[in-house]
Amino acid sequence: MGRLPAAALEQHRRLIPSREGGRVEVYTYPTPGSEIDNIADLLRRAHLEEGVPWGEMAVLVRAGGRSIPGFRRALSSAGVPLEIDGDDLPLHAEPAVAPLLAALRVCAIGAVRERRATGAQEDGGDPRVGDPHARNPRAGDPYAEDPLTVELAHTLLTGPLGGLDSADLRRLGRALREEERAALRPAVAPTGGVSESDSVGEGEGVNEGGGAVEGAAELPRTVRPGEVLIREALAEPERLVTLDRSFAGRALHLGQLLRKVRETIAGGASAEDALWALWDGSERWRRRLETGALRPGTAGRNADRDLDAVCALFETAARAEERVKGPLGALNFLAELERQDIAADTLSGRTVRPDAVRLLTAHRSKGLEWRVVVVAGVQEGLWPDLRRRGSLLEADRIGRDGLAEPLSPGALLGEERRLFYVAATRAKERLVVTAVKAPAEDGDEPSRFLRELYREAKDGSRVPAVTVEDVTHRPRRPLAVAALVAELRAATVDPSRSPELREAAAQRLVRLAALSDDDGFPLVPSAHPQRWWGMADSTENAVPVRDPGQPLALSGSALESVNSCGLQWFLGREVHAEQASSGAQGFGNVVHVLAEEVGSGRTRADLGVLMERLDTVWDALAFDAPWKSEQEKGEARAALERFLTWHASERGRVPVATEHPFEVELKVGDHVVRIRGSMDRVERETATGAAFVVDFKTGKRVVSGPELLTHPQLGVYQLAVAEGAVDALEAFEGTRPEPGGAELVQLRQAAGKGSEDSPKVQPQPSLREDPAWIEGLLAEAADRIVNERFTPTVGPGCDHCSFRRSCTGHPEGRQVVD
Repeated sequence: MGRLPAAALEQHRRLIPSREGGRVEVYTYPTPGSEIDNIADLLRRAHLEEGVPWGEMAVLVRAGGRSIPGFRRALSSAGVPLEIDGDDLPLHAEPAVAPLLAALRVCAIGAVRERRATGAQEDGGDPRVGDPHARNPRAGDPYAEDPLTVELAHTLLTGPLGGLDSADLRRLGRALREEERAALRPAVAPTGGVSESDSVGEGEGVNEGGGAVEGAAELPRTVRPGEVLIREALAEPERLVTLDRSFAGRALHLGQLLRKVRETIAGGASAEDALWALWDGSERWRRRLETGALRPGTAGRNADRDLDAVCALFETAARAEERVKGPLGALNFLAELERQDIAADTLSGRTVRPDAVRLLTAHRSKGLEWRVVVVAGVQEGLWPDLRRRGSLLEADRIGRDGLAEPLSPGALLGEERRLFYVAATRAKERLVVTAVKAPAEDGDEPSRFLRELYREAKDGSRVPAVTVEDVTHRPRRPLAVAALVAELRAATVDPSRSPELREAAAQRLVRLAALSDDDGFPLVPSAHPQRWWGMADSTENAVPVRDPGQPLALSGSALESVNSCGLQWFLGREVHAEQASSGAQGFGNVVHVLAEEVGSGRTRADLGVLMERLDTVWDALAFDAPWKSEQEKGEARAALERFLTWHASERGRVPVATEHPFEVELKVGDHVVRIRGSMDRVERETATGAAFVVDFKTGKRVVSGPELLTHPQLGVYQLAVAEGAVDALEAFEGTRPEPGGAELVQLRQAAGKGSEDSPKVQPQPSLREDPAWIEGLLAEAADRIVNERFTPTVGPGCDHCSFRRSCTGHPEGRQVVD
């Protein structure tokens, strides 16, 4: 070709439309997202407005592994049917294949760990082939840790193998936490556990959790987070047998399936057999794909794609068995599959292709033609790609006469130009070339090849006539059914539109909602108002939150929570949607138990002794980082030191009980309330004989002076004393003492400058003068609970609330549709 005259060679290479009406278009966009959106709009307009069949259009890219997944997601979501050859996308990157491979890895590593535990030898080859640790005896063992992590368990349960939604997962986590909480309660019962006063609150102890650590049977450990318990239950599915099958059934089935496959692999099964066991045991997923594949539209195409990917996985596993002599372990298969950038090894191409847009690389487009071709992502640095080809050992340089010289940059540029020429000549009628032209100086730039598509004449015209445009906006509305329904819905409910326009939009929605396929399934279900958010009326539960015929049970901390924010109380106490116990709550648990031991006389009031007791359980507390654990341990030491200073001080009172449980009933307003809880310490005033209640606080929040006068928790304690909660204590000799007052002892807070060793003490006056205020709070809280008025109250506590994102009192929690 080099011997031809220059003019003839130029004529041969010149890109000129060969058919009447053919055209070439070049578009640049500011971002990759706008490029893909405009390509989707261009393809749909070519199909709907110009009548070009889907199968007569193609999108070509330079690098399949980098570009095809993004184009696939965006074009599929825009309603463009796509066909992608299996070897243009790594098989392990297929959405339908990923959960099967993840489950196979868990089972295979589990089988290896089981064999090592029983002393058996792995056969079928070394399962660590391809593992960087395999040939380095000093490297860590890749199979030393359990492969089923918390994150992977969540992925498997919420994926197609498990099929749980977020609500079921939360219910399962709550049920497992309640089960563990119930199992830990007996360990705390002999010492009274932790006072209910610290059961809720930022940084305070909770009345849930306990555990024994090396002789410290009284010291509780925190109930573990739900996600940790779910992971353990998935590994040991027998834990789920006793739970409600409505939310635990699918998790139980998945756990049993993983165990079955693990035992199958341990028995010598191949990767193909293990994959088939996983697929055969996932009946719900299998049926959903089979049913979805028979339906038209995007859902049907997605189901077809997923089934094709699963079939390709089984074919790959079967061919792996054929190619390799002897058994190939499941881990070998996984390592081989994940190392492949182009995963397919197709033995034959498709003979029948669906009516869909082809998405493929420019290399695979040789010898093919379409009426409309989009060459996408023509960026400088990507096309041309002037990086050196070849492998580490440079096997590509081996030639007939020895080692050949590596390709020069000029030769690489020539190869890239020829590849671009191949892509551009695949179009029979219309060629569209797109690139990103970022506004920033260091942003993406279009390739130099775009300027080679035409020449500019002196008069400003282009030869050949190429349309060149910098597009700075996205399409106004994608030509897809979902976008059409959204626009019609917006017009229907918009009061600013004319009545005629709103009526016309509603009529079109009616027509779309009435469309159905041959099996009677609606083609456009989103057009029906029943599927619209915000259209359903508010519902009410037929079963009340609390039985109005029974006394209403409340504690001091619950009363405080109800009056501060009814919604937070309902979600935390009734729905049990609070977050798992934190390290700060464990801090409060431990300090409270140690204070109770000292107060009851079971442990000597010595800081060294208390710190030894603290060390036995401190590592069981969960903190975000080691430095946080050390910091909190220092705070715990300071809190215990302040407690000992307060304990030894002269207060004109003598202690008579620690962690004293109580339960009394009284009528407030129209309701009978049963108040119950546990008092950290009850003391008797030596001068008057009155009962004084002490409540230890380990949180960082300090109650202000005005709040202290009507502090609900202290008020409940004093009211309980007035109603006989401490009459049975030996120190009061069966008589009913008057409430002498109550106080908060802030163990995290110093009394002031110069008094760092003493805690801040906040006393509340006695209820003898005016008990009406606490009775009024109880009546208001009871009325709010019985009538289910759980409205949010915005205040300082919102900064630490776990439910802020679900709270209608804040913008992030309000309804999207009014």
